Amino acid sequence: MMESIFEVEEGKLREAKIITRQTSDGRGTISFRNYIVEFPFSLKDKLGIGKLLAVNTIKENYYLILEVADIIPMHYGMINLDSTIPKEIRNEIMKKVSESWYSNDEKEIWIDSITYPLGYILEINSNNIQFKKGYFPPLLGSSVKILNKKAYASFVCANSNVSLGNILHEQLSLDINLEKAIKYHLGIFAFTGSGKSNLASLIARKVLDNLPDTKVVIFDVSMEYAILLLDKLLEVPSRVISLDRVPPNPADASRKFLRSHVIPDDIIDIRDKIKKSAEILHQNGKMKQLYVPPEGFTYLTYADLIDLVKKQIEDKYTAISQKPLLYTFLSKLDNFMRERKLTVDDIIDDSINNLLDEIENLGKDAHLKENSSLFTFISGIRAYISLGIRETEDYDIENLAIEILDSSRDSPRLFILELPNLEEGRQVVATVINQIYNRRKRMYSDNPKVLFIIDEAQEFIPYDTKQKDKSEASSTAIEKLLRHGRKYHLHSLISTQRLAYLNTNALQQLHSYFISTLPRPYDRQLLAETFGISDMLLDKTLELEPGQWLLVSFKSALPHDVPVFFAAENNLDLLKDRINKL
Repeated sequence: MMESIFEVEEGKLREAKIITRQTSDGRGTISFRNYIVEFPFSLKDKLGIGKLLAVNTIKENYYLILEVADIIPMHYGMINLDSTIPKEIRNEIMKKVSESWYSNDEKEIWIDSITYPLGYILEINSNNIQFKKGYFPPLLGSSVKILNKKAYASFVCANSNVSLGNILHEQLSLDINLEKAIKYHLGIFAFTGSGKSNLASLIARKVLDNLPDTKVVIFDVSMEYAILLLDKLLEVPSRVISLDRVPPNPADASRKFLRSHVIPDDIIDIRDKIKKSAEILHQNGKMKQLYVPPEGFTYLTYADLIDLVKKQIEDKYTAISQKPLLYTFLSKLDNFMRERKLTVDDIIDDSINNLLDEIENLGKDAHLKENSSLFTFISGIRAYISLGIRETEDYDIENLAIEILDSSRDSPRLFILELPNLEEGRQVVATVINQIYNRRKRMYSDNPKVLFIIDEAQEFIPYDTKQKDKSEASSTAIEKLLRHGRKYHLHSLISTQRLAYLNTNALQQLHSYFISTLPRPYDRQLLAETFGISDMLLDKTLELEPGQWLLVSFKSALPHDVPVFFAAENNLDLLKDRINKL
């Protein structure tokens, strides 16, 4: 059994350390356990970052799982070499050390692996092996074994056929549980140029290919996703939705499409095919202009009505004799909503007229004057209701919400909302999410599931929100989606360059993080504290190339909480291949 899960070679646990530092907010401290494992120098090519090890613990047949965060080549001759030794002697020693690295004699050289515990125990008995959450102190000086590919895959990878790429240093495919990953929300965090949009597009592509009952809604401020997912727009029922006017003919529409969208350098050679594809999108009616009401225009909800009544009560100019009636109004309104299962987000309609009649009759019985503020207030509500909700042929947010929640087989599955104007875009994001959330809450269904992809999330859920620039509205809506959307099969993927500028309440709702280069220490420290992983491991993300990622998941994308370095599939290669076949 031991031979079937471990490599033949092994090392020794030499040292245990506890490293303590201040938390990223400076309000406390956090500690990490590090273990130094000594391996023969000949294993230098087998001990890449992210390698999993198993070490004996104080409980027999139980092994503590360690992950390699760094490796350091060591030489016996360098251990006590410092500036107190004369320079000539130092130079002579270092010369001999330098020559010994490439000799076949490994008596004085070895590899120090800096590792940290994952919080998992490997239990081995005569019948089977089992990975489970837990911690037992490891035994210093004991053997440290390397998990082989088979054991690594069984512990790390999900039992699925959905792959995002290849695990670094393991030559294994990174298979994930895609349905569970989106269910518990995802985040993509990396600096400009690391491939955030490429990875988000790849995940959207995998969802469309593998989860037929899930729709994808992308809020695109960079005007790039219609290019990155152009083949899927052509292949599946879809919408490219703009706030600007859509040209009336395909030729003009395709020219505008090319002018307004970012085309990556890697696919500039298929520019003509992109233009032709844009014409097809227009011809098939997939390009839509979204009608957004003038600023300030909105429908009156029960929340608005309750707020208006409260303001009447608090107004110092409201007659004392009318305030009991206003309190009665609130009480009856509460009963009215309870009986009809209404929420504060529902829009007021003529069903409330009978309640208004009751309040008017109470006012008359109390001998209020005809021009009293209560009667004027009720008259205003009646005037609003009499207008009704005007039906138009415009493709507005209500029509968009209906299409997104439409479960019929031929309804659109991919929606790309292009929002180059941030202030206007924030209001659209808030309204779309609220509409869909409220509709799903009123008419619960598990079909379709919806994945919202929020690009440049720091613009929509900033740490410091403001009512003036609409960031307060978008942040509130997205936070509600992240907190409660899972119950209604509404899910989210957020992508951003900076965690420091993000609403921390929203950040805490994500179960899977994709991390690449984050040059600012605060961002890396915040992630280390959130997931309890080594600072040293996160510092290794600085060495990642574009398209390489560290995936950390709380039992959603992956079966266990194991940080995994991987190289993602290139979405542009997939796009180019499929566009050339169309």
